[in-house]
Amino acid sequence: MTIGMAAMRLLAAALVGIFLGLPLPADAQDQKKNGGKQQTGQGAAASAQCARLPGGNAPVERIARLSGQLSINSLRYTYFDKPLAELTAADFDQIEAITASCQGGAGEAIKEVRAFRAKVEEATAARGQTLNWIEKNRVEIGRMGNGPKDLQRLQVLWAEMLARTEEMLPTDRAPLARAIVLKQEAIYKAADLPRQSPVWPPEPTGQATASGNGSGNNGAALGTGGGSLR
Repeated sequence: MTIGMAAMRLLAAALVGIFLGLPLPADAQDQKKNGGKQQTGQGAAASAQCARLPGGNAPVERIARLSGQLSINSLRYTYFDKPLAELTAADFDQIEAITASCQGGAGEAIKEVRAFRAKVEEATAARGQTLNWIEKNRVEIGRMGNGPKDLQRLQVLWAEMLARTEEMLPTDRAPLARAIVLKQEAIYKAADLPRQSPVWPPEPTGQATASGNGSGNNGAALGTGGGSLR
């Protein structure tokens, strides 16, 4: 008996059983149960995806409505199971697809997701420029000698780093601060130079230090440079 003939006989038996009110054949019952289980599994998976949308502590609606740029410090907020700074284009595409599926393709919801994406990507791009600046200066420090001019240059770099605190995350700042401090100590050990007191220029009022906890002022204020909330 071929597979096709067996399938036809099973279908015929099922139709006769339905017509006469008889139980379905075992194979047909198994297929019906498996189909129900598959639908249940798909429903659970869809619910799990929808549950990811409100996840995290990022105020998506407020960020989407910012009139200016999102502060780089705000990239520490989390959404979709990761910090905003780590969200990729693929993540945003998936967020939009899930939003359309779970909220019925609501126009306002999609607009909000796209506005949120634009703000986060803009802040991420600005941070990327700062990361390039940090790496450039770390390379410069690695090529320095052990003279007085090198020490002066380190002081300038430290002051610049403090001035650009709002353009980077605390974790971005730490490697540069460490490189400056270690090079300073190496110069003092290698050269007969008097240690300055204080070693670094006084910190501007309200400025976060490189060795601080990095809380800054942007934890509460999402926007920067005119990015007030409407």
